[in-house]
Amino acid sequence: MTASAPQASNTESQASAPKHSAPQTKRKRSRLLTVRLSRFLAAAVAIALVTMLAASAFAMRSWMTSKLDSSLESMLSRLEKNAELTLEQPLPPPPPHHGDDDDDTQAPASNSPSAGPTATPTDKGPRGLRGPGSSDGQLQLIKHDDEVVSGVVKQFDVVELDSEAQQQLLSLRCDSHGHDINLKNYGAFRVMCTQKDSQTLIVGLSLAANNSTFFALIAVEGVIALVVILGATFIGRKWIRREMLPLGEVAATARNIGSQDLIAAPTVDTFDRVDSSIAQPGDEVGDVGFALNTMIDNVETALQARAESEQRLRQFVADASHELRTPLASIQGYTQLLQRGATDQELALSRIASESARMSGLVEDLLLLARLDAGRELASDPVDVIPLAIDAVSDAHAAGPDHQWSLDLPEIDDEVDSCTSCTVLGDESALRQVFANLVNNARIHTPAGTHVKVGVQTIAGTASTPGFVRLSVADDGPGIAPELRATVFDRFVRGDTSRSRQGKGSSGLGLSIVSSIAEALGGRVDVDTLCEGEGAPGEHGTTFSVILPAAKL
Repeated sequence: MTASAPQASNTESQASAPKHSAPQTKRKRSRLLTVRLSRFLAAAVAIALVTMLAASAFAMRSWMTSKLDSSLESMLSRLEKNAELTLEQPLPPPPPHHGDDDDDTQAPASNSPSAGPTATPTDKGPRGLRGPGSSDGQLQLIKHDDEVVSGVVKQFDVVELDSEAQQQLLSLRCDSHGHDINLKNYGAFRVMCTQKDSQTLIVGLSLAANNSTFFALIAVEGVIALVVILGATFIGRKWIRREMLPLGEVAATARNIGSQDLIAAPTVDTFDRVDSSIAQPGDEVGDVGFALNTMIDNVETALQARAESEQRLRQFVADASHELRTPLASIQGYTQLLQRGATDQELALSRIASESARMSGLVEDLLLLARLDAGRELASDPVDVIPLAIDAVSDAHAAGPDHQWSLDLPEIDDEVDSCTSCTVLGDESALRQVFANLVNNARIHTPAGTHVKVGVQTIAGTASTPGFVRLSVADDGPGIAPELRATVFDRFVRGDTSRSRQGKGSSGLGLSIVSSIAEALGGRVDVDTLCEGEGAPGEHGTTFSVILPAAKL
């Protein structure tokens, strides 16, 4: 019972493991692509060779049969002309056997019944078989009324056919076409039969030579086919393995990436790629390698973006916590002093209210950024930006009397007291915040006496586009340090160390809010800055430009 708990935990851990990480049964080599392709190649070659072998054998057999039939037709034609002479004229005696001392002694032996029909020469038989032009394996049978004369040339002598062989031959259909027949004790023959009046003529030729040639051809072609199949299998497998080697490198690259722990890695290292000599589109292997490299690029970019996003999120949380901790610590400190009665009550309440307002503003800014990041759309109402610019400069005069403030506005129609081309579709409160943030940024990060100009300009469009409206805040301050220019619109990025005259009063969210609002309204924010020493003497300053599409009225 004590071992059941660990066993259960192991079962649960195995069940919770991802399916793709479970060990897979290794494929047998017979299921490898190289082996399957080799087998397919061998089977294709074997089928092709067997087909060629069958076709050549059939063609050879047909040719030899046609040659035999042609010979049989000639023999049958000659026999028709000489059949009566063959029956009427007596046959000459067989040639004497040279070297025999006693012909009388040999004759009875040749006629002995024990010798059998296949070995017994006779002086009977068709006359044509003993004449010139006869060859070994030639057969003739002549039937006239009830008289039957037959014979076959065997071992350069004429052997009379037995009754069984004669009946087999006479049972054939006489249609002047060749027929294959197997005569017992005589072998296989190709015969042809014809009938004329009461006469039946049959001629034949032995198939022994043809069959021997045919089977020798089959054997030779079979051996050659077997050698070709084995050679194609061996060479084909070597060639397929060589062609598949690049796929092994592709698989090794994928396995190398798959073995890396991408979840716990704090940073994203550069992944290996398939060699460029392999990953060339155009063939299957190159397409796979190129697709894998493209996927690796995409994954690497996505992981890098995720790591940077996580880093920004951690930095954002840390900065937000730091910004909120300062007013909270002040509120907590003054509250404790009030509880102990160790400070002036009016001063403590004033500082608590000030820090609460600061914290509330920071929270509102964070909430606005969160809403904009979530894709929440702003109001889309026609807003004239001229009054907003005037209000922003008026507020700036009160907040920063030590700066020089001016307006740069287009001409206003006196009759309607407005600029119709300076109207945009947007949220009025958001546009006011854009002006306020840009003006506060110039006031906080530039020294006293800096001249700040708030402007509104129109950019003419075409017949199909209404044009744009440019909101600008330009100062002749010291400019933005080069190391801050790339991140000036990031969150919690402050330029206090380089541009501030007091080193306080900025949360680092103002320009980020301006950029987010401009993007939400379909526009953009540009910055043009020049520090002292970068341009001509006396040329320095910063200009923020918010470009928004003009409204169609």
